[in-house]
Amino acid sequence: MGKYNLSQLTKTLDKLFSAGFKDEKSILALKLEDLEKIQDFGMVDVNIIINLKKAIKTKQLIKFLSEGEV
Repeated sequence: MGKYNLSQLTKTLDKLFSAGFKDEKSILALKLEDLEKIQDFGMVDVNIIINLKKAIKTKQLIKFLSEGEV
C-alpha cells in the first residue's frame, strides 16, 4: 500500500461522515474552518483529505482507496 493505510483512510472517512460530509460535493466544498470543527482531526487527517479531494476531482477514488495516494 502507498502513503496511507486502509485503517487511516477509514478513520478519516468516518470522522468526515460523522461531521456530515457524506458525499463528493460536500467533501470538495470543505474549507479549513470546517476541519477545525471536527473532533480529533490531526495533520494525517488533513493530508488524507487533501489527497481525497484530488482523487475525487481526477476521478481516481478507487486508486486512492486501494493505494493510499493519487
